[in-house]
Amino acid sequence: MGSILELALINLTSPVVLFFALGLFITILKAKIEFPGAISDFITIYLLVAIGFKGGVAIAQAGLSSIMMTISGAVFLGIFIPLYCFFILWRVGKLKSDDAAAIAGHYGSISVVTFMAAAAFLTNMQVNYEGYLNGLPALMEVPAIVVALILASWANQKNRENSALEETSFVQVTKQVVLSKSVVLLLGAMVVGYLTGPKGMATVEVFYKDIFMGMLSLFMLEMGIVAAGKLGELKKAGVFLVIFGVLLPPVNALLGILIGAAAGLSVGGATLLGVLAASSSYIVAPAAMRVSLPKANPALYLGASLGVTLPFNLVVGIPIYFYMADYFIKMVN
Repeated sequence: MGSILELALINLTSPVVLFFALGLFITILKAKIEFPGAISDFITIYLLVAIGFKGGVAIAQAGLSSIMMTISGAVFLGIFIPLYCFFILWRVGKLKSDDAAAIAGHYGSISVVTFMAAAAFLTNMQVNYEGYLNGLPALMEVPAIVVALILASWANQKNRENSALEETSFVQVTKQVVLSKSVVLLLGAMVVGYLTGPKGMATVEVFYKDIFMGMLSLFMLEMGIVAAGKLGELKKAGVFLVIFGVLLPPVNALLGILIGAAAGLSVGGATLLGVLAASSSYIVAPAAMRVSLPKANPALYLGASLGVTLPFNLVVGIPIYFYMADYFIKMVN
């Protein structure tokens, strides 16, 4: 399916990535362009509902019993990734336990933006993928953040520190994550899509399919502006976190791709599962960590997630993960 350089060129010349780059340049040039809050919220809500709804319709078509292995693999990734990331950050990176847990929670959680960009890349490449994968992002948010908080509590007690978590914090953070805008809209729309099925999609296809890419391009423009604003925080993050933010995504992507291959996913499906594993949250996770781990430094977890991993995945990572998925799926088959 082409060399890695050809795939990278296709990705770099896609509207989604170019609009993201435009947002970066707008901020670097210090041009005063801001999205009105109401419009920004509308675009976000639209994209989350569209993804969840399409995922629900695809699940209805595929049947729940046929996708349980993929769902189990996605939940496993949401638990395992923050677990091993925490020990790398804590022991190798010598970060404070709260900072290590907060960053691990971000990398165990997922980025819907990166997922959408990968789906757009596959569409541009005319590569099909299992539609029910649109429902996986919401399923991977909760376990990663809860695992990160458990690790922070354990490390604080091990070091005989005053725990930053109250006894009720796990219940509180779980409730907060489950009721967050991203999870509620994704899961809610997925249920609607599942109940209405293909017939329901036929009645709203123009709204949720035909204009999706245009709305995504506007969203990526805003994300470029937001990401550029976090570049200055990389100085606070340090060299270790920059290296971590670049090297970790391909490793996590490989885990996701291998699980996707074992679950019988197509090349496109394994690519998307790899992208979910490789991505890092910057919406749900920061909100949860700000409340549950107030001692964690936001400059570290936002600098790594938004300043390093998001641009890396959008510009370089997605074509690499597709190349990896294509290689391993062919090897398995």
